[in-house]
Amino acid sequence: MSVATVALPAPLVLVPGMSLDERLRQRAGTSAGLPADVLQIVTDLNRMEGGAPAHISPASDRFKASLLVHTRTYRLRLEVTRRGTGYFVKTIDPLRLADHARLARSCLLLRPPAWHMVLDLTAVPEGSDGQWQQIEDAWRDLGQVRAEQQGVAPPSDAQTEFLDTVDRLIDATEEITTREQRGAAPFPYQQRTATGGRRSTPQSMYEFQLVANESPASGDFVRVQGDEDARGRVTRAVGKYVTVRFDRPVSWERLPDRGALERTPNTVVHNKQRQAVAALRAQDTKNPGLLPALVEGRVRSVPDSPARPHQELDPEQLAAFRKALATQDILVVLGPPGTGKTRTITEMAHTSALTTAAGGGRVLITSHTNRAVDNALARLPRDLVVVRVGDEGNVHADVKPLLLEEQRESLSQEIRSAMTARAQAYREAEAATPWTAELDTRLDRAEILARQEEAAAVRLRTVVQEAGAPARQTLAALCREEDEQAAEWQRLSERATWLQEKSRSDRRRADSWLLGWLYRSRLRRQEEERGALDARLRELAGVRPERRRRIEAARTAVDRAVDESPAVLSVRTARDTAERQLRTAVQAAYEAADMAVMALCAVLSEPTVPTRQLDPADAMATLRSLHGRLKEWLPLAAERSKLTEQWNAAIDEDPGQLVPELIRYAQVIGATCIGAASRAELAGVDFDLGIIDEAGQIGVADALVPLTRVRRGVLVGDDRQLPPFLDSEVAEWGRETGDPALLEMMSQSALERLRAGLPASHVVQLTRQRRMPTEIADFISATFYRNELVTEKEHRHTDPLFASPMAFVDTAGLPVRERRETAGRRAEERLGHKGAFNTCEARLLARLAAFYHRRGSEWVVIVPYRAQRAEVIRHLTPLIGDSQLAASSVGSVDSYQGGERDVVLYGFTRSNAQGRVGFLAELRRVNVAFTRAKSLLVMTGDLGTLLGADDPAFRSLADDLHRYLRDHGDVRDYRDVMSALDAAAPAPEGDRP
Repeated sequence: MSVATVALPAPLVLVPGMSLDERLRQRAGTSAGLPADVLQIVTDLNRMEGGAPAHISPASDRFKASLLVHTRTYRLRLEVTRRGTGYFVKTIDPLRLADHARLARSCLLLRPPAWHMVLDLTAVPEGSDGQWQQIEDAWRDLGQVRAEQQGVAPPSDAQTEFLDTVDRLIDATEEITTREQRGAAPFPYQQRTATGGRRSTPQSMYEFQLVANESPASGDFVRVQGDEDARGRVTRAVGKYVTVRFDRPVSWERLPDRGALERTPNTVVHNKQRQAVAALRAQDTKNPGLLPALVEGRVRSVPDSPARPHQELDPEQLAAFRKALATQDILVVLGPPGTGKTRTITEMAHTSALTTAAGGGRVLITSHTNRAVDNALARLPRDLVVVRVGDEGNVHADVKPLLLEEQRESLSQEIRSAMTARAQAYREAEAATPWTAELDTRLDRAEILARQEEAAAVRLRTVVQEAGAPARQTLAALCREEDEQAAEWQRLSERATWLQEKSRSDRRRADSWLLGWLYRSRLRRQEEERGALDARLRELAGVRPERRRRIEAARTAVDRAVDESPAVLSVRTARDTAERQLRTAVQAAYEAADMAVMALCAVLSEPTVPTRQLDPADAMATLRSLHGRLKEWLPLAAERSKLTEQWNAAIDEDPGQLVPELIRYAQVIGATCIGAASRAELAGVDFDLGIIDEAGQIGVADALVPLTRVRRGVLVGDDRQLPPFLDSEVAEWGRETGDPALLEMMSQSALERLRAGLPASHVVQLTRQRRMPTEIADFISATFYRNELVTEKEHRHTDPLFASPMAFVDTAGLPVRERRETAGRRAEERLGHKGAFNTCEARLLARLAAFYHRRGSEWVVIVPYRAQRAEVIRHLTPLIGDSQLAASSVGSVDSYQGGERDVVLYGFTRSNAQGRVGFLAELRRVNVAFTRAKSLLVMTGDLGTLLGADDPAFRSLADDLHRYLRDHGDVRDYRDVMSALDAAAPAPEGDRP
């Protein structure tokens, strides 16, 4: 832990916002730990004698660079005033686990002479100083100390130059990509509606009715004209109605009745990129080896790992899996189409999440596109706790249950349901209070009856003694006589036994010649004594029966005297009554105890129904002890009841409080590269492993955003497919910037850069594809992968139209007027999209799609231009009768990267005498389109134009493709295929050429 104390020479002055105090009062009842009002803040800060823990938060799309100051229970976000004299209090939030984790890594301890608060900026004392520069310098110095403690060397010249280039790249892309948005006209609105229906509290979503039909598109960032903070994103745009989700809740009064929405550039992406670069400069990243790996290719060795996957992997997948779990900094996994990249990713995430969970590690699965993130998350096993962070409208339906908002809502519903049941249980448990009081009353009554019963028993014993006294005296005398004679009998019997043994011994010695006379004399005396003893014993035995009879008679006399005594009868009746009353009272006390315990059992685990005791004294002791415990449990139940009500109210007031807990227990989190950094819910969350899918499409600046937040990174992708920017875009931007280093970085993905720079030990190549038939895969392998792609798929071709899984329908034999493209302004005027379209090809693609649709195949139409997409949809919709399916199944190359279908129908579109192919010359787009097919790839195009293309690389590819198709594929004439389709299902009259 790195800590630096900053002794400031002057007090720090805080200025709360106008509505902060009211918001604070509203939240204080539902959010534990918050101060009661804004004045409490300075009291709490001034009590922190050792200093207030703080750190600096970089600028974001919501806040300027901020000072995060922590008390013992809450956190303040402070922004320095324009003149630097004090700080605005922007937010106050309860401390979360992420805050503790962040402070445990490093923090400043701010120790000003005092903290002050004024309620208005004009009230800041003259000469006040926020001392922001001193604090900022201390934070920077602390970062350097922390880097030294971790053994991280300061950035080298090459690393600094790299970061400078990335900064220029961010500036350039922001300028170029937001130029159109900055110059767009506003959209006036005439009415606004709160979608939540409530106007009393600030809302996040509003619907605006525009004046004109022209509206911003769904996904555009807009703001209310004249209010820079009222900024959000269009979530729905239908006709004149536009729904906007604002970044922060906006009050009804803040929005003008009539106003305008204006497009605003999305600076979130570029801000997050700049923050990532700043973190690398400050050496404040989770992975200290990231910068050396990116710039110099310096990495630590990958130790061997014995980890075993949950699913079977091929040798290359297994190598990638084990290296991903063991890498200490960064790894690249190259996966051509169909080689099981997603399977490998899910195994990496699954095993890593389970093995690192004990240490608090999490896995981040991220990519440039939502679709790639969703593909990986959808295949994760259900034994993992997975959270998807993103906008609902951009998330696939299969993954929506994993959305943070969905899980928050589901959890809040569960909590509400549980808390409602719990509250009902606590209301029912309130019955324990009167029953506990009743138990006390009944025990008091039982104790009184116990004393009365004891007194009656004593009286009875006395009366019984008095009633049978004469007869009892006689009985006592007889009993004494019986005891005396019994003692005498015992004594004489023992003497007789001894004499018998003695005589037996003396008799053996009586014949002795020397002392025989002595033993004979003793025998005579013994026999005389034994005779007397026997006589007495017979006498005692003779009188015993009579004495026994007299004793029994005396006992009968005693019992008769007692039984016939009126006094004894009266007292015994009183005693029996007292006994019955006592047992009844004890039973009543047990019943009260049972009711009290059963009422509490639903809310407390400790109470148990008392076991019945037969003895009233034992029973009352047990019940009195239980009563004492009940008096301890009742306040506990009451406090828990209050907490239940507060929790229920807190969930109703702000379900967002559940989000930190959902994130805390998540083992895998999925988000786009920018979403992983821009979502406040993930701020301060640590990730052990970050997996970046489709990294071949991700530029260096975008990749830095997630890589600076993870301890170890794995980039998975294919550098032979779509790049971050089209070559044509790079060339155009390069002309604008005039910066060779910038141009080089623009043209490279993060994957390409790392593949070229990392040692072979940190690059794993997957080579076994199981998606495409051999006929397609062999062409792809030879054209794009140096014949390294191995096919492990058995495919039996049974298509009724084409003789090979790889087919080409040539339109070159048609008249020029039928086959030629329409491009430029005419395309935009007709279809509303730039680019080119080709009606001849669109008609054929629509017919083919309808044919395979009727056969029940999974199919997709891929075309290079949006205008051609619209043309295909126009022809396809009446053929299949489903406009939504047509729109979702016809798309561009970009929209289907990472996907797969049984049948892929690809249209080249271009048909012109000059051989112009436009951005078809980006050959990696061909790779993407062709490799989506699992069973059949059908291409349509004008071979004359393609083979005579004005781009040499594309012309070479077209020539290779043509030769390969003649040897291994099926090249067909347009008219032949249309005739076959007519025979299978005639086209509607309006769709025939």
